[in-house]
Amino acid sequence: MTKIIIYESAMCCSSGVCGPSPDKSLIELQDTIDKVREMGCEVERYSITQSPKKFRENPAIIKLIQEHQVKALPVTTYEGRIFKVGTYPSLDELRGVISENKPIPELALPVDEHA
Repeated sequence: MTKIIIYESAMCCSSGVCGPSPDKSLIELQDTIDKVREMGCEVERYSITQSPKKFRENPAIIKLIQEHQVKALPVTTYEGRIFKVGTYPSLDELRGVISENKPIPELALPVDEHA
C-alpha cells in the first residue's frame, strides 16, 4: 500500500480543524487526505508537538528542521521520500505521483520511516 506521511508544525488538535475559525488550508488538506485514502493510500499525520518521537526518528526531517527551522513544515513524504516542503500538497500533486506513477521531483531525499 502506498504510504504518505505529513509532518506538521504545532497544532491545537490532531487535525488542526477546530476552533471558531479553522485554517482553510487544513480543511482542504483533510478533504485531500480523504480522497487519497479512497485511492487506496495510507496517510499518516504527525504534529511536532503531539508526535515529537516521529520527528526524532527521521533524520531527514530533523535535518530539514535544523536547516530551515519550522519554516520547513509541513513536510510530506511519499513512499519514503520527501515530496513537498513548506506547504501542503494539493490533490492534483498527489494524484500525479500516485495515479500516473510520475517520478518524485529533484527535491526527493531518502527518508528513514522505521518508526
